[in-house]
Amino acid sequence: MFFTIDKESLLNKLKIVEKVTAQRGNVQPVLANVLFEAENNVLNLSATDLEISVKARTTVAVKKEGKITLPAKKLLEIAAKLPDKPVEFSLNEDTNVVSIKCGNSKFEIIGISAQEFPVLDNEIENGTEIEIELEPLLKSIKNTVYAAANYENRNVISGVFCLIKENKLEMAATDGNRLTRIIELIKNKDNKSAKIVIPSKTLNEFVRICSFINEEKVILIVDKSKLILKTMSFSINSRLIEGEYPPYEQLIPKSTSNNALISREELISALDRVSTMVNDRTSIVKFMFADNKLTLKAETPNSGNSEDIIECNYSGEDLAIAFNYKYVLDSVKTMYSDNVNIGLNGSLSATVFKPDSEENYICLIMPIQIR
Repeated sequence: MFFTIDKESLLNKLKIVEKVTAQRGNVQPVLANVLFEAENNVLNLSATDLEISVKARTTVAVKKEGKITLPAKKLLEIAAKLPDKPVEFSLNEDTNVVSIKCGNSKFEIIGISAQEFPVLDNEIENGTEIEIELEPLLKSIKNTVYAAANYENRNVISGVFCLIKENKLEMAATDGNRLTRIIELIKNKDNKSAKIVIPSKTLNEFVRICSFINEEKVILIVDKSKLILKTMSFSINSRLIEGEYPPYEQLIPKSTSNNALISREELISALDRVSTMVNDRTSIVKFMFADNKLTLKAETPNSGNSEDIIECNYSGEDLAIAFNYKYVLDSVKTMYSDNVNIGLNGSLSATVFKPDSEENYICLIMPIQIR
């Protein structure tokens, strides 16, 4: 194997795949490596932790075809420090040692044979293939994935529900204490549909990778158990979560009797200040609505307390309610609006948080009972 690649292109592709390599020390050593495959003037970089796999591709000058796996973290560290010049990779097939040259710099890295790398299932036969715009998909993921249950639980609510039908994309996530749901309009030229639950780990990785690319469309290829998310420069393969997702629509209130309109930035800032005095075990902040003001309070018996007051437009009876403040911050920080609508039906009922600029994104948060 012998090829030449631009330094920035190498670094970009390594950033795409490196995080997917297995991080635990008790797994196969080859899973900490990235598979390099150079052929037909194309370089494919692949990584997997056996749950999800990622492949990045780029055009390079290939003088000799070949493949090898190289340690991901060490290679990324080297690439980040190389001068901004073409980088040469050459493999000694007898020793599995790769020589890397860039300007006056030279490194030799011991690789592991590509034969030891797992065979990745990069195709889905007879799957449904849907092409949609990347922007509404990314927005929908960011507005929902944070509310999914801990991935280690491995049950259906550790994933994000995704429904594509006609010109609509609907996504929802819940961990039992909060629920997020968003509906986005999309261009679905073939009117194909899908109803799946995607692991939150996969979606977080997809969002991370998309920060390194500049593309407009993504292709989803799905069957009953697998998903491929594919763009021009990379693809990510994952299993789907099996099981029936909870009927979350039944939980969303049709109306709320008490409503507040609050500056999003002021709410974030006030919560950030007040939270310095929360009990680390419970993270409780009290919300008290009265006289067009929201008073936020936190207290820790052995440390002290804090209070902040925000002006708001409030209609309804005086009301005190408490939340895990982290849930509220997670929600409002993802909103694209100047103000937040808060809809309440009492101190023990689920509360609706939504941006005032759109109706199709909501976050439902269960309160914590105040003694």
